[in-house]
Amino acid sequence: MAQPSILVLEDDEIIRALMVDVLEDFGAHVTSFPSADEGMIYLERADDPVDLIVSDIQMPGLLNGYDLSRVVAHRWPSVPVLLTSGNTGLAAQLGGSVRFLPKPWSTEHLLECVQTALTRQGASMH
Repeated sequence: MAQPSILVLEDDEIIRALMVDVLEDFGAHVTSFPSADEGMIYLERADDPVDLIVSDIQMPGLLNGYDLSRVVAHRWPSVPVLLTSGNTGLAAQLGGSVRFLPKPWSTEHLLECVQTALTRQGASMH
């Protein structure tokens, strides 16, 4: 099976690096940026589509993770978005159809949420 392509958007450098390491260790090709704005530029210019976007909700710039997820749902409806935040109160505001991973997350929970999102799209890790 092809290596899934995951876009990670996280402004905290340590969390971003950890997430990238975990996902790469489990077989994903990962591209990452510290903002949703940079992620949107990447998506618009990418030759190959991504299989999943994992994005923090609260980030600096014009777009936050939730705004990005709405744009992605409109422009690339087949690409799932997994939103993450330490502010679990935000999850209640997102609605039931939005995938949410609360921080702090364990490696196992991150991988479980990512695998669930990829499986629904017909991709997987390993």
